[in-house]
Amino acid sequence: MSHGTSEAPFGSSELPPIVIPDNFNYIAVFLCFTCQLRCSYCINHHGGNLVKGRRMDGNSWIRGLNRIITRPDLPITVQGGEPTTHKDFYRIISGIRRDIPVDLLTNLEVDETRFMEGIPFNRLQRESPYASIRVSYHHGQSSYKELTDKVLQLKQAGYSIGIWEVDHPAYHGEVIYRQQVAHSMGIDYRLKEFLGPYEGTVQGTMRYPEAVNGHWLRNCECRTSEMLIDPSGGVFRCHSDLYANRYPIGHILDPEFTGDKLGQWAKCPVYGKCNSCDVKVKTNRFQEYGHSSVEIRNVGKPYVRNEEHVEEVVNTYGKS
Repeated sequence: MSHGTSEAPFGSSELPPIVIPDNFNYIAVFLCFTCQLRCSYCINHHGGNLVKGRRMDGNSWIRGLNRIITRPDLPITVQGGEPTTHKDFYRIISGIRRDIPVDLLTNLEVDETRFMEGIPFNRLQRESPYASIRVSYHHGQSSYKELTDKVLQLKQAGYSIGIWEVDHPAYHGEVIYRQQVAHSMGIDYRLKEFLGPYEGTVQGTMRYPEAVNGHWLRNCECRTSEMLIDPSGGVFRCHSDLYANRYPIGHILDPEFTGDKLGQWAKCPVYGKCNSCDVKVKTNRFQEYGHSSVEIRNVGKPYVRNEEHVEEVVNTYGKS
């Protein structure tokens, strides 16, 4: 469902809490899918089926997010697209209950003074093996010097902040050099595995290799350990469903959604269109390697060709 920028059409009475299962590893809040940058390898566009135009206003976000009952080691991670492009970004962060831990994924294409005025350093700060503000550097799109200058300024002001970059195979040497320079400045600079097809080879360590960008679609059953919320407030089990606006399991303003559907086994007819983020082998929130977001079982035989199969990730950006 899509609610544009107006209030979502649920009642105004007090909403019951949304309780996150104990085994959950991630809560992702996609404020919007807009971004100032145009990276050809943008993970949001893998498969070319990103449905845009969904956005919820700040009051609705605050009301919905404040229903969440989580734990100190499981923050809600605000992201996008680029979350700071949402017109109510600062108001949303300020309006979230203080007992709810908050992390931020951002390209930091913002005025750092305005950022510090809008968000005190201790709002995005908690005990964790990685920074609460995870800034993404984008090769060919961002200014490395401007970005590192901003990060250093925020770090010196007490913010928990670091930089992440996709280790793209086309310029691996430059990536390593940037990391070394950042480390010499005292900046935590980490690399993320490049995901997707590149020059005829599928990149990334996948738990279910045939699930991503497959030539064929199959039926399966899966369950996830993540709660993903799209820009209109819809709740999805996986990134593939979220980007395509497919099979929502609830809405954060729906009083009937209390988290009971989270983490349950469910049938899915689009094995082969899974998003890399869901099936890659990665670290969990404690930085322990070997985790993947979904479990998949009972994979059926191919029943139809995947019309959205792509040969190169570079060709997927911006498809409608």
